This record gives sequence, structure tokens and C-alpha cells, in this order.
Amino acid sequence: MAKPTKVLLIYASFGSGHKRAAEALQEVFQERSIPSETADLVPFLPGPLKSLYPWGYDVLINQWRSGWKFLYNRLDRPSKPYMPAKSRLQRWQFGRLKRYLQEQQFTHIFSTHFTPSALLTDWRENNEIDAKIYSVVTDHTAHRCWKRTGLDHYFVSNEEVLQQLENSGVPNTGITVSGIPVAKAFRKPLPREDARTEWDCEDHEPVVLALCSGWNLAKTLSVLNEISNTGLPIRLLVSTGPDPVKEEKVKKRFVTRLKTTIFGFSPRIAELMSAADLMVSKPGGLIVSEAVAVGLPQLLLSPIPGQEEANAKFAERHGAAICVPNDKDALGKILTDVLREPEKLQSMKDAARKIGTPLAAIEIVNRVFETPSTPTGKFKIRR
Repeated sequence: MAKPTKVLLIYASFGSGHKRAAEALQEVFQERSIPSETADLVPFLPGPLKSLYPWGYDVLINQWRSGWKFLYNRLDRPSKPYMPAKSRLQRWQFGRLKRYLQEQQFTHIFSTHFTPSALLTDWRENNEIDAKIYSVVTDHTAHRCWKRTGLDHYFVSNEEVLQQLENSGVPNTGITVSGIPVAKAFRKPLPREDARTEWDCEDHEPVVLALCSGWNLAKTLSVLNEISNTGLPIRLLVSTGPDPVKEEKVKKRFVTRLKTTIFGFSPRIAELMSAADLMVSKPGGLIVSEAVAVGLPQLLLSPIPGQEEANAKFAERHGAAICVPNDKDALGKILTDVLREPEKLQSMKDAARKIGTPLAAIEIVNRVFETPSTPTGKFKIRR
């Protein structure tokens, strides 16, 4: 007798994007009453590693980017697959996770981070777990660590990622170009007029949304001051992120004549994006995907070397974003040019809608459980 369906959505809390993609998929499973749960890889690590790994990642991407770039490129070698379950050290690190999976007996496991995907395929090969395994790539590039045979299916953001996987020897596994899964709020965003009313924005004024959670205080203030110094009559919405200390410091130190709302973490980012004409942000895979899902143009700056550079270039290549160089006053100049050219701004909005995949989470669940989906013309399946 077949086991009843039981789904696990596993991620790693290095940044928030992997978690948000997993939660977007869980929303669909909940809508369909399919038993599912999410799990973070990090709490399964041995004691000191639970804090050491996230801390080390944070240091690399924020304080030693040259080190992160070296590590990213060093590990991106296609000749050798990423096999964390093969070494004694990593078997010790991930033993708790394996025991958890063996106890819970999941039938389908979706991984939005490359490490669980690699672990799962090795464990299944050794008959240590028995479940269908799916990788959901959450950036607009596929690092070598994503490239594994033995998975049941890959779900990727675009054709370029599909080609990267095929070129590295993944064609034995099916690949679907689904887009990156985004939350239900981005599938049916609040109408622009209603969103502007909610956030006290006039219909006629240009609204700029600045998402600053990925920047430290100094960078956040620098970005906001550069926006303010344009002299444009902008309505500015600012999310400083989940750190309340940073939020208070920004409120105290950012002095401007612009009509401005500053807040910390908000679960209403989809509303904010609907209200905005333009977004200024780091190019995380989920942020870029959420913005294009609602047709919001982006000015992208300070990308993490590697995956975020690829995200920014993808959006810019398709006309939905502009990558802002690190030059002094570059952000202010580009912001001014875009807002003073309605045709340019509209072109970017149209481009964003064209590459947006708001139904990605639905498409992924449909593909796995063979539910007919609404044709969109954007999704391609490779078997």
C-alpha cells in the first residue's frame, strides 16, 4: 500500500529568499489540503554550527565580499559534483536531519537550497531515505552546487538556467522552467489605487520603494540621501528590515523634505510594490522575482558577487531593471532620468510583466501532482 502523501519544503536560512520560496509553495499545498510542512536546515546542525555558519555567511557577504567572490568562483567548478553526504565531517553535521527524515517518512521533498538537494540524493542512493526529491532553484543562475543527477525534477527560473544545468550533465533529470515561486499576495496583488490609499500615496505623485534590509546603516543612509538629493517630488516608502535598532536610527538620522514613510519589517511588501512606480533594492532572487511578478521596475545596486550579480543582469537584460554602478551620485542620476521619462518607465513596467511568473508556485505543484494548469505560454518542460 502506498504511503499517504506528506510533503516537506526544506530551505536554509542564509538570507530570507530560500525560506520565502518554500513558504510560497506551502501556500499552494495548504490551498489544496495536501499535508505539508517547512523545515530550516540550520537548526539541525550541531550546537555551535547553528550560529557559526549564518554568522560566517553574513560576514562574507557584508564585510569581505572579495572573500565571498573567491569562494563562490572557487566552488563553481563543473568537473566535480557537490556531495556533502560523502565526507565524514559533513555526515556528522547532517546526521540529525537524516534521522528526522527517516522518522517522518515524507513522500515528496522540495528543496529551495542546494545543500539539502545534494544530501537527499546521496541518502536516497544509499537507501537511507525513500522520497521523491525536487530542487527549486531560487536565483537566476545555477551554481555548481545545484548541479546534481539523481533528482526527480528541477524547477528553474529561466531558459538560461536550464541550459546551465543541461550543459553540466543534468539532462537525465527533467527540468521545468517555472519561474521562482512567490507568495500568493504577488499572484493577485492589491490594485494600484487601493494600495496607494493604504499607504497614503497620492495618485499623481511618483512613488519610490526602497528596500534596505540587505544593507547596513551607513549604506542605507547613503542610498536614502542620494534619493532625497535628486530634488524630485517623490513619495518615498522605506523598509529598513527586521532590525528595530536600525529602523530607529534611520528614522532619527534621515532628514529630508520628501514625504516619507519609514518602517521595519512588513508582511505587506506586495502592497508596497503595487503602490510604487519604481523600486530601489539589492537584487536577491526572490526580491527580483516578486517585483517582476507585479510589474514593478527596479534600480538594483550593491549585488552580492555571484548569484545576485546574475539576478541583476537577468532583470536588466530583459529591460525590467537597471544595474546601478558604484559611482558617486549614479543612483540619483539614473533615478532622475527614469522618473522624468514616462515612456522609459512604462517600457520597464511592460518588460517586468513580460518576464514575471506570479503563478510559479502553482505551476510547480501542478507539475509534480499532474494537475492540469492554466496555460500561460511561459512554462517549458524538459524531460
